[in-house]
Amino acid sequence: MLSIILNSLGFNTHLENYIQSHNLADFEIGRVVRESKKKYIVKTQLGNYQSQISGNLRHTAKNRSDYPAVGDWVCIKLKDDLSAIIHKILPRKTIIERQAIGRFGKKQTIATNVDVAFVMQDVSNDFNMNRLDRFLVICFASKIEPIIILTKIDLMDKSELATNIDQIKKRFNDIQILQLSNKSLVGFSAIKNVIKFGQTYCFIGASGAGKSSLINNLIGEKVMLTKSLREKSGKGQHTTSHRELFILPNSGILIDTPGMRELGITESDTSLESTFKVIYEIAINCKFSDCKHINEPYCAVINAIENGNVDRSFYDNFQKMKQEQKQFNLSKKGLKDKEMMKNIKVTSTYKKKSRKK
Repeated sequence: MLSIILNSLGFNTHLENYIQSHNLADFEIGRVVRESKKKYIVKTQLGNYQSQISGNLRHTAKNRSDYPAVGDWVCIKLKDDLSAIIHKILPRKTIIERQAIGRFGKKQTIATNVDVAFVMQDVSNDFNMNRLDRFLVICFASKIEPIIILTKIDLMDKSELATNIDQIKKRFNDIQILQLSNKSLVGFSAIKNVIKFGQTYCFIGASGAGKSSLINNLIGEKVMLTKSLREKSGKGQHTTSHRELFILPNSGILIDTPGMRELGITESDTSLESTFKVIYEIAINCKFSDCKHINEPYCAVINAIENGNVDRSFYDNFQKMKQEQKQFNLSKKGLKDKEMMKNIKVTSTYKKKSRKK
């Protein structure tokens, strides 16, 4: 029988069956609720534990995604009343990743086991359709349902707001759009009604989009630091430097993330197809099946741009992300080749030393 605490964290019978079938019942089971510089807080039915990963988990990790992340279910052994060692990460249902900043071919894990992503955009000061495209690519790559939340609607004229919403609907007519003012709480009840018990919701968006304010309002107390916009740029200041998970009483689970402006694309083809569905649907009518939609004759996509059926900025963003995806795959292959050559060199050196003996 699942404990009330684990139940409120989103634990389910699939995880319980996995634990039983893999002889993991001797471990304490918990969920990573905070991560900062490879130090973790794991919440279990017994309490919260400051945790580190085991030596075996560290040595067998091949990349960053092999380390625990906020949202992970883990098997731990208690050291004392306050600390524990993480020995195993249970299978992830979903994982939100982006290309690691400044590290080509590498990924950065944002959160795991997420059911819905609240994609937040400051509609008054920092509305950016191209960045919204990128957030949605991340969601679709992770097979996570996105819900767009437009914040600070109290600072914008209604007609301008309607124009921005029309822009979004023109690109994404099947994604739910919610509106919110964290000050007047207009739209707050609609967001609260979306959140279901035992489901995990991740907040992603640029700094200053109102993620922390919304979490504070949902929890009913100030658990997250908030800051005003910079006066000169109108852009948000970084307030969240780590990832953290919160449990809403008798409701869902919330994961906050640091603000993201740089969103490098990884290798997932389906994510681009889902985000740029309009372009892919039009491309079916191109004369050539391998059309790149750049300067080929009888290109249906170029024709749609010229006729005003597809925004030029949407198309430009599509081509840019296609190139990033290609570059990521090349960088990833280069890293694999480099690692393979390193292993061959180590093996060769070992054999030479063995022959000398």
